[in-house]
Amino acid sequence: MATQTKTIVAKHGALLEKKTAQNMDATYLSKEQGGYSVGTTRRSLSTTFSNAGMTVAVAPDTEYFPYLEFGTRFMSARPTLKPAFAYQSVQFVNDLKKMMK
Repeated sequence: MATQTKTIVAKHGALLEKKTAQNMDATYLSKEQGGYSVGTTRRSLSTTFSNAGMTVAVAPDTEYFPYLEFGTRFMSARPTLKPAFAYQSVQFVNDLKKMMK
């Protein structure tokens, strides 16, 4: 069962990274958001496994990412990671439930 769980964690970690990158492309390049992006934040996305493969963390490594995700008093939020996580976490839980049957 641990091997199946690790497989599910790895699968959904990769899917979370992919969905976040897709959201970044759509959000940062949209004309409504200014249409400017050189892709640094997208390229900085990384997936890190810990706890013997039972935990995965997906995060960009630019110092300004929180400003993009949550906004500032001068700029509206451009969330990309939170919507991807909201979607992928449901899929993750569904796969875990299927495994338990």
